[in-house]
Amino acid sequence: MSGERPPQESNGARDFPAGASDFPAGASDFPAGASDFYVGYLPTPAHDRRFTRILGVAVALAAVAIAVLCNAFARPTGSGVWDTGSEVTLEGELVAKPFPMLRVARGDGTVERVLLVEMGKHGADARVAPFARADGTRVAVQARGYLIARDGQRMLELSEDAPIAAGGVMPPATLPERIGTVELEGEIVDSKCWLGVMKPGDGKAHRDCATLCIRGGIPPSIVCRAPDRSTRRALVVGQDGAPLSVEVLAPWIARPVRVRGQADVVDGLAVIRVTALGEPE
Repeated sequence: MSGERPPQESNGARDFPAGASDFPAGASDFPAGASDFYVGYLPTPAHDRRFTRILGVAVALAAVAIAVLCNAFARPTGSGVWDTGSEVTLEGELVAKPFPMLRVARGDGTVERVLLVEMGKHGADARVAPFARADGTRVAVQARGYLIARDGQRMLELSEDAPIAAGGVMPPATLPERIGTVELEGEIVDSKCWLGVMKPGDGKAHRDCATLCIRGGIPPSIVCRAPDRSTRRALVVGQDGAPLSVEVLAPWIARPVRVRGQADVVDGLAVIRVTALGEPE
């Protein structure tokens, strides 16, 4: 019939009744207070900005407080320094027993004993053996390496490539000061880690490392607290002056121990010839 519109294809879509696309009056309005509703692409609402600022300040203050408390209750790690960035050369008299050392003259005329070790967990006995004299003749050498130092005691970690050469300034000879029988309570440590290679270089957490170092030839020491609260350290050797075996020391490493023996001080370095190891009283 003329005037009628032909049917339209809708592909299955149904036409809404007239006016069905219109929302009821007021339906597009948000409830009261909904103007702060968060939408990612819109500016952050004012009260959210205030909350975020307060939360950020609170978290920062809490982090600082926790850091201060942790530092206050943490065990001191010591003042040791391991200078791996500067190779130095020291010269003096080579001492091979009981542990490799270098007697070095100071500017004030005194002499210090600098312990010699290899890189890693190894002593320097094999390195110094070709330079030591079996007849006890004094030998001057020059040694290159990296200094480890703590509380006035120095150690030289030898470089890898030919670190020792014959020749150098021979310091004056000195005699040991006999202290006599002593009893000390403290902890057995390996000198290298305690002087500054590890922080901390003592305690139960360090026991396995200390045992491996001493087994590898690093000089063992006893570290104890003096009456004036200062830290004292002495090398420990056998009653005959030779190094103690790791089997003898192992049960006492990194645990409280009482050491009895004969003590000497030579060139400022204390050495105890141990006669007994046991539990502190």
